[in-house]
Amino acid sequence: MAYIVNTSFDIYRSLSVDLDAEQVKTARKSRDYLVGQIETVANNDSYFPTLYGGYKSYGSFARSTKIRPLDDIDLLMLLNGKGTSSVQWSGTTYRLKVSEPTTAMKLLMNNDGHLNSIKVLNKFKSALASVSNYRKADIKRNGVAVVLSLSSYDWVFDVVPAFPVGDGNNGTAYYLIPNGKGEWMRTDPRKDQDLITEVNKKHNGLLIPVIRLVKYWNMYRYSPPAISSYYLETMIIMSLRYSFSTLSSIKSAIPTVFSNLSSSVLTTCPDPKGLGDNLDADMSWDTRQKVSNAAREMASYGNYALDAENRGDHKTAIQYWLSIFPNFPAYG
Repeated sequence: MAYIVNTSFDIYRSLSVDLDAEQVKTARKSRDYLVGQIETVANNDSYFPTLYGGYKSYGSFARSTKIRPLDDIDLLMLLNGKGTSSVQWSGTTYRLKVSEPTTAMKLLMNNDGHLNSIKVLNKFKSALASVSNYRKADIKRNGVAVVLSLSSYDWVFDVVPAFPVGDGNNGTAYYLIPNGKGEWMRTDPRKDQDLITEVNKKHNGLLIPVIRLVKYWNMYRYSPPAISSYYLETMIIMSLRYSFSTLSSIKSAIPTVFSNLSSSVLTTCPDPKGLGDNLDADMSWDTRQKVSNAAREMASYGNYALDAENRGDHKTAIQYWLSIFPNFPAYG
């Protein structure tokens, strides 16, 4: 059998890493269906917070960096903040003061007049039980979203209540979402989308498929403590944002990205949106070193694979790629 590296990469990405295109279409329709169901619930429940109108796509599914299996879809469900004002409470923590509480808002407030994000999440959880095809709803462990399971789909939905905060020019500066402790924190998926679009364009559309491959490694081959998906993406993106050269192919990018990762994980990683805490705030030095060493080893394997292929030895090249990516295929 002839071993062809490019064919192996194509098949590996298609069958193991990237989401199926038809499943993506179905998932987007399911997201839109759910939004319609939530709008119906809100219209029929006078104790449900007033909706702002619409939603914002959020998370790796929105950024097209999701890998198989498709297990969750994130969305910000926008709420109407009329009569509320936000105050920076401490660091990246915010509070929402309600000056004109509606009937629904009164039930979700603390005694001091501030809107409690945990109470908002619990209201979402109880109200979503009336959604068609409802199976189960729970508060996510980090206290940011309601995880909703519908009987029709294999994936769950992470529904995040979000208040748009005005920028003073009839636009939105950012969004306030639950922080897991009863208060609120800032986010803005538009900034994440703009950043990844910018860097992906610079690198001729190769950034996103490379991110997926490294995330797959992180999920299925990775032996040190796991890196969170968003943290990993951010390190890859920021290391390539200002690089002097552009990526020329997916396979040649792999050792470059792992080499960058081995250095990036040893330094601080600010929130690229400039809205929240550093993404590496909870990383110990021991964990950083383990990640760095593993990434450096993967970069070496990638370079060995490229060298072998340049010599025409596709079989050896594929063995090196298999040292990085589990079940890497040897097709020809």
